[in-house]
Amino acid sequence: MIQLKGIEKSYRRGVENVHALAGIDLEIAAGELIAVVGPSGAGKTTLLHILGCLDLPTKGQMHFDGARVDTMGESQLVALRREKIGFIFQQFYLIPGLSVFDNIALPLLFSRKKADPAVIRELAATVGLGDRINHSPSQLSGGEMQRVAVARALVNNPEIILADEPTGNLDSENSEKIFGLLRSLHERGITVVMITHNDELAQRAQRVIRLRDGKICSRQ
Repeated sequence: MIQLKGIEKSYRRGVENVHALAGIDLEIAAGELIAVVGPSGAGKTTLLHILGCLDLPTKGQMHFDGARVDTMGESQLVALRREKIGFIFQQFYLIPGLSVFDNIALPLLFSRKKADPAVIRELAATVGLGDRINHSPSQLSGGEMQRVAVARALVNNPEIILADEPTGNLDSENSEKIFGLLRSLHERGITVVMITHNDELAQRAQRVIRLRDGKICSRQ
């Protein structure tokens, strides 16, 4: 599904050239559940941004379902993100003035698809928030807000979910619930790539990719 060949990513920081990724070769098959782990500064988030077409590599090739991504224009990248990729972030990024229903439906505004109320309610129920559909984010716990973010990531029926520290701000009970949701998506055939510092959760993924200094140092 996704192939990375010799991926490098460099940033200019003052007079210094920082190599965030240094020669990444990685294949992700459809339907896999993968955990990406490593110390701070290892390149985990940079890798996720490249997988999600939020950023392009400095060098190397990336293919998504056989199409070469690193040579695409911005409009093509936007379409790819919109149609095939769902994002879950550590900070939730819910809109405070919108209800749970409207936060879940938000990506549909950009895809120009009509929001089907029944589908939105079904997604809310799937993440255990069927009775919170009209609540605002301020009325939810941290775990509930992250579940809204999971439902929002699913509203466009993506092929792949990219989760950047989805349990990083949660206690152990809510971390377990979020991981359970991600695992259920994997069981439905959705590809899930999760960055995490929680090694216990990582070991329950199908594969664990360990990064250090912008390189893959182990694959389990």
